Amino acid sequence: MDKFANIELKLKKSVTKGEKNTLLTLFSASERFKHMEVLIDAEEGTNLKVVLESLGEAELLLGDDMDKGQKKTVMTLFWFSEKAKPIEMLRNAEAGEGITINIWKN
Repeated sequence: MDKFANIELKLKKSVTKGEKNTLLTLFSASERFKHMEVLIDAEEGTNLKVVLESLGEAELLLGDDMDKGQKKTVMTLFWFSEKAKPIEMLRNAEAGEGITINIWKN
């Protein structure tokens, strides 16, 4: 797997182990619109593994063609249906905690 992008975002709410959340419910709009650099080229529909630092992970499809060096956000990487996919929480976490998101190209 090749690293596609990474960013640290702050949780907008506390979560408990076992519950399901989405990228839309975990992070505020201002956090979701923070820019990250695309590290490698990828085509629309590419399967990406989104890993939320020991909190959970999901397989999401890229919403558009991306070129290395572009500045993108969680909101511009994925279509709404992908951002709204449930992710099971693997541990408890408090609102305001910084979560590193690593995105990998399979």
